[in-house]
Amino acid sequence: MSLKEEIKNKIIEIEKEGINGLKEMFQTYAEAADIDEEATHDPEDFSQQDQSRDSARNLEVRINRAKMELDSFINLDFSPKSVVEPGALVLTETLNFFIGISVKPFDHDGKKFIGLNTEAPIYSAIVGKKAGDAVEFNGQKYRIIEVI
Repeated sequence: MSLKEEIKNKIIEIEKEGINGLKEMFQTYAEAADIDEEATHDPEDFSQQDQSRDSARNLEVRINRAKMELDSFINLDFSPKSVVEPGALVLTETLNFFIGISVKPFDHDGKKFIGLNTEAPIYSAIVGKKAGDAVEFNGQKYRIIEVI
């Protein structure tokens, strides 16, 4: 399996774990919002029920957004790239970027990787760059070794 395929699969795994975590939190809040309204409760119980419903709704929005972002990532063109664009794996001397979805930094075989979406501020600094190009962003310099 190629490095690009390994990193793509790792990102998909990370995103699926995140979605599953959100689903578990949603379930917790949904259960907390489901109280027996015919039983005796004090007003604070209903206040907590409303808060749980609001939290569950917010989580539902986050879950749907995360699923859409993951689907968009999965449907990217991952063919070999020669310039930085969506679907590219960008290898630098310090930090490596996979363009297509925002993912927190993670290690793979002793190297640091991060997922970037096209809305990330650094993306505008590296888009269209190729191997051998140097980029400076927020005082950090990156020399692109390879674009895959």
